[in-house]
Amino acid sequence: MILNNRLFKRELPSREAKSIYIFCEGVKREYQYFRYFKEKDSRINIEVYQLHPHEDNSPLGLLTIAKQSILPSEENNYNPKYTFQENDEIWIVLDTDADKASSRKPQIIQIEEFCGQKKDWFIVQSNPCFEVWLYYHFSSEKPVFDGNVHCTTWKRMVNSSIDGGFDSRRHPIYIERAIANAEDNFELHDGAPDIGSTVVFELAKSIFPLVEAKIKLVLQKI
Repeated sequence: MILNNRLFKRELPSREAKSIYIFCEGVKREYQYFRYFKEKDSRINIEVYQLHPHEDNSPLGLLTIAKQSILPSEENNYNPKYTFQENDEIWIVLDTDADKASSRKPQIIQIEEFCGQKKDWFIVQSNPCFEVWLYYHFSSEKPVFDGNVHCTTWKRMVNSSIDGGFDSRRHPIYIERAIANAEDNFELHDGAPDIGSTVVFELAKSIFPLVEAKIKLVLQKI
């Protein structure tokens, strides 16, 4: 299936619309996914921070990067990367997959507390990894696994269940279907997404209205 990217017409951006700032711990996969929407319509104010290999991509490290990029007064940073305005949104995208030191959960709790005090800051998690969100672009039911479930398990499953694997140059166009599937299968366990659940559909709900018209135009041509 080939999606004709030429159906997207580039136009000048409008700063009157809200901006969405996204900070992901993944250096490549998440960045490419969210950049898809920005690249298809330059009027859409979606900024995806490109994490460099030397930067701290731990949950709190990512929060620090976001604060330094957005909040000049709180971080003594007088030249932030982004110009934040009222009604803009900041999203922190994380995996729940535990590390050997079990340090992620306390960090995530701190980020949840910080975002809970800011009306425009949000945290979204996928358990165990971002591939859970990609899976729901093509699947409507939560898979059943035998034994322990790790990120590598999900990565293999996504690659095997989608012909040619998930392609961030084409497949994000099914974001509306992913929102419905992910929300239908969402469950909480001890205050966090259950295995096979993702909160990324909340971020997608914020993105989709900005791109809905053009996405539906392309889908009609497929």
